[in-house]
Amino acid sequence: MGGSIFLTLFFGLFLAVGIGILGFGLHSLNMSHKAQNWPTTPGTILSSDFTSSTDSEGSTTYRTDVRYTYNANGREIEGKKIAFGYAGSSSHGFHRDIHDALPSGAQVAVRYDPSKPERAVLSFGVNQSIKFLLIFGAVWTMFTLGMIAMFWMSGQGATTLVENMIIYSR
Repeated sequence: MGGSIFLTLFFGLFLAVGIGILGFGLHSLNMSHKAQNWPTTPGTILSSDFTSSTDSEGSTTYRTDVRYTYNANGREIEGKKIAFGYAGSSSHGFHRDIHDALPSGAQVAVRYDPSKPERAVLSFGVNQSIKFLLIFGAVWTMFTLGMIAMFWMSGQGATTLVENMIIYSR
């Protein structure tokens, strides 16, 4: 009984992580598509930083962090989001290209949500980060469901096989 509870919690946690990543990817995809139709307003890049961090195993993650200002509905607002789903990764060139395109002082078009002007992005559409979230989340979820199915089937024993036999004598 204790092993069953452990496996349920173990696989439940892994399944929740996969569904969470997939859900975040789908939310980012949805918001990114909505942003395509949002109004644009001129903005100015206040700061643009290319950052890297290395974990204890030596893997390096890169990203570009920006701050920009824009005017929406007569208010001066500061934004930080480049695109929905955008996150750091190990792809140095990808993040360096974004940084090089957004130097401090650059004039940019800012897309903002008319119902919530503080929600703004510089880019829209399906980007590399959204694709990664969707693929990784789907693979993680499917792998976990596959493992659950294998453990469930291994617990079934030979009942069905034996029930479907015709045995004339013992």
